[in-house]
Amino acid sequence: MLQSLKLIHEVKLGNRQVLRDHRWLQFLYLTREKRVNLEQVESLKEIPDNPVLQYVEKTLWILNDLDLPPLEKGIIEEVLIWSEVAKGGMHHQRKKWKEKGFQLDIHNIGSAQIYADEKMKEALHTRNLEREEFIYTLIATHGLVGQYIRGEIRYTSFQPLLQWIKESNNTTMNLIRILYHLNQCIVEAVSPAIWKSIQYETEKVLNAILQQEKNFDFPLKERLKKLRKASIQQGEDFEREYVRLMAPETEKVFDAFFKKIDVWYVEIALQDFTFEEFLKIFLLIYHKVNPLTIQHVSFEPFMRDMYYDYRGKKSINLYKKRMIESYLREFSIEELLVGKIPKNEHVELDVKPADPRGEIVNVSFNYSKAGEKLIEFCQEAEKSPLYERAIILLYDFFGFRKDAYDRLQNEKTYLTDMNNAHKHKRIISEYAVGNTIVDVGAGGGVMLDILSEDHPHATVIGIDVATNVIEELNRRKFRENKKWLVKKADALNLKKDFEPNSVDTIVFSSVLHELFSYIPYKGKKFNIEVVIQALKSSFEVLRPGGRIIIRDGIMTEPKEQLRLLEFLTPEGMDFFKRYVKDFKGRKIQYEQISERVVKLPVNDLMEFCYTYTWGEEAYPHEVQEQFGYFTPSEYQKSIKDALGEQVRILHFSHYLQDGYEKHLLPKIRVMDEHGNVVQLPDSTCFIVIEKKLQ
Repeated sequence: MLQSLKLIHEVKLGNRQVLRDHRWLQFLYLTREKRVNLEQVESLKEIPDNPVLQYVEKTLWILNDLDLPPLEKGIIEEVLIWSEVAKGGMHHQRKKWKEKGFQLDIHNIGSAQIYADEKMKEALHTRNLEREEFIYTLIATHGLVGQYIRGEIRYTSFQPLLQWIKESNNTTMNLIRILYHLNQCIVEAVSPAIWKSIQYETEKVLNAILQQEKNFDFPLKERLKKLRKASIQQGEDFEREYVRLMAPETEKVFDAFFKKIDVWYVEIALQDFTFEEFLKIFLLIYHKVNPLTIQHVSFEPFMRDMYYDYRGKKSINLYKKRMIESYLREFSIEELLVGKIPKNEHVELDVKPADPRGEIVNVSFNYSKAGEKLIEFCQEAEKSPLYERAIILLYDFFGFRKDAYDRLQNEKTYLTDMNNAHKHKRIISEYAVGNTIVDVGAGGGVMLDILSEDHPHATVIGIDVATNVIEELNRRKFRENKKWLVKKADALNLKKDFEPNSVDTIVFSSVLHELFSYIPYKGKKFNIEVVIQALKSSFEVLRPGGRIIIRDGIMTEPKEQLRLLEFLTPEGMDFFKRYVKDFKGRKIQYEQISERVVKLPVNDLMEFCYTYTWGEEAYPHEVQEQFGYFTPSEYQKSIKDALGEQVRILHFSHYLQDGYEKHLLPKIRVMDEHGNVVQLPDSTCFIVIEKKLQ
């Protein structure tokens, strides 16, 4: 076993004398900070107390199992035990290092400086300077091969190693073997799969270094593509976006800037931002640094600030992300190129120098005090029914969006839910006709999939007003090679994006009630005129013979019917009273008959049941939405009144949606006013409207 592994084992057993005798272990063991790249982390809470020491120990175990000559193995061992020390040390120790000017923010350089500083404490006649210089150089350049392959660093960053090799031509050591296995230990300790995937590229880079290649840098486009690898895997169409955004002047600025800088933690920090946002962030940085001195741009502070645990899993802080997105939408790339950067009172890019010479900067975003407090409030509200109120407050205060479809931390669940009810969506597709089909509120895209499969010769277009939904659909389209199209468009003004008489089928699958619930139309939400406007907007772009297909909530009639609702569990009444207080659609009328029984209008009963069916998980959203807004007769009359003589209702039906009774029967009993058990009324309507041929 390696001596270093024995020492780590000793200190774990409580032998603190080991720390006094071995400074590298002292620095790694005595540390309060958890400085770790979050890419491979699934939960922030599950990060071990000392992740750096744990990582170093992994590298050493990999080395321990390699069959190498003792001299080479000893050199790699010493490099590994010192390579991460700049991430360790107690507060007072780190303060001393910073006072000495050590570059702790670029930890390979900082670790090499610490190694050299510690070696100065040894008597000169006892030192092997040639060996130490080699180890110092390897520490200063350790990990750079992997970062070069990822596009993070320039080939010129290998200069210390290139220079050492040039001056040490007579060395008897097998340099390629040492460098290869050093990189194996470094990368494989992070992920064996990553090491397996870059072995060939590692050999290629090391051969270039050993052959003293003078220029082995990636062209700008290739380097940016490497930095966007995670985004591309999520579905970013990099080639298309590069052509769209990289005008000659933009490319010229980026080429000059990236030839000067290494970037750290950029992929994990910016992978959830679009390529356009990525470019804007770098242009903001460009205007805040000294282009003559800058060499390193670290996104480590931004990375640490942008992630937190949501339900036990590492998640991007979408509250902060939305604020940054909103800020970045205020200006164009062209404006940034000429230095037009508007001030935003709530968010700004923060670029802090990490050294006196301005060679290293740390990047993050700052938020106003009000913004910080609201973000804290939103994160706390995730645990309670206050969640949706908090999100709306955030949007209203900062004016981020006009809609409330953006479900933030619940957006993936939301999009998954929208993809359910596959059977009902298939029926919608059976009624679709023509060559141009538009799915309003495309959500997760399952309706687009079905329409494309059933109508292979049609152009299927999904529209949505929520930017995050559009972005995710575009990523999925690219990732899964889907033929459907997607665009941001307003259902209330479709003629802005579609020519009159140009669309054959328009689908509203569980969307109209959301327009009704969320859009403040003519100054108020829950305005039935928003549904009418959506139908009129659709009819304007519909071809004669074309169809509007609606699947949505329905109210029952006669509206005056009263029902008794009995809760079969003790907590049911408390849930009901909370719902009555929180429901935004209308005032729920009820009379409490007994400890577990209330009397209320049948449609108030059904609105409550929609929420009670899905429980606490969906509660914050369901109390914001009114699912039923027309009775069958009201719906038919409104369609005819809104669309006039040109409309023909081809199909009109309503039914109780699958799942309600299954989920509700163990929890409630529904009765008429005389106490007789009755069935739940219909919840959902299915309507097909046709525009008559002229």
